[in-house]
Amino acid sequence: MEDFSKGQFDKKIDIGLKKKELEKKYGAYFSQTSNNISPELEGEWLNQIGQFEQQFEKNETTTVWDYLGKPAYRKASEIKSVEISEELNNLMDNMNQQHIVLDTLCHVDERELYRFITEELFLHEIENIRINGMDTCFIYEDFYPNAEYDIRQLYDYFFRMTMAKMENIGGEGYDLLYINTSDYEDANGKNLDKNEVVKSINTFLDSFDYFEFISNEIENISINEDKTDAKLIFKIMYKGCFNNSPEFMDYKGKGYLKLKPSEYGGWDIYHINLPGMKI
Repeated sequence: MEDFSKGQFDKKIDIGLKKKELEKKYGAYFSQTSNNISPELEGEWLNQIGQFEQQFEKNETTTVWDYLGKPAYRKASEIKSVEISEELNNLMDNMNQQHIVLDTLCHVDERELYRFITEELFLHEIENIRINGMDTCFIYEDFYPNAEYDIRQLYDYFFRMTMAKMENIGGEGYDLLYINTSDYEDANGKNLDKNEVVKSINTFLDSFDYFEFISNEIENISINEDKTDAKLIFKIMYKGCFNNSPEFMDYKGKGYLKLKPSEYGGWDIYHINLPGMKI
């Protein structure tokens, strides 16, 4: 049995009442809370949830610029090159102090980042919610996707998840999340049946217990001007291995992936040319 002091016991009662109030008023649901969380921390967390729901219920929106208190700023075109770093740092420091955070996944030129903040992000509408310790976060690439970065991330996912034989969540076979099996094409551009594509990939993966990668290098990524099609060329050396056996199959050579933008954001693979895998 847990050993509570009277004060802790009273706090547990308060927490239980807060949860019931949030459940009744906002339809919140709370699973069993870990005993490792102190009553003080859990109480503060519930208070923040209550504050968020109260402010969200008002359905008030504002622009980022208004949220920041309408700070004065200079136009990006008027700032000299030697001044842009300081102006950007001052601008982002002010945003961070007001709990507006902007991050980038890739390198973005300082002048472009300053222009984006003052000409676009400042006009962006957000919920007018202010809670101590809560940040409103943005990522530059959500507004201006970096196609090459997304393709490299997809390539990493393909080997880290699909070729690692991660199970398909909610279905049979393996993780084919970023493979467009519905619009998959063969080497001649002919559409293939989805079931045949899935079966071919899973059959190859099932041929071995695991894969050991010796080397794996991206040689080139080409993206058409409209960013509607891309090709990634790679050079690879790997083994198809069996558990508790010295036997293996050796695969090496060049391969490529053909990709198109996904309707859900990012890119999807619509053709795989991988040494050893035939579809």
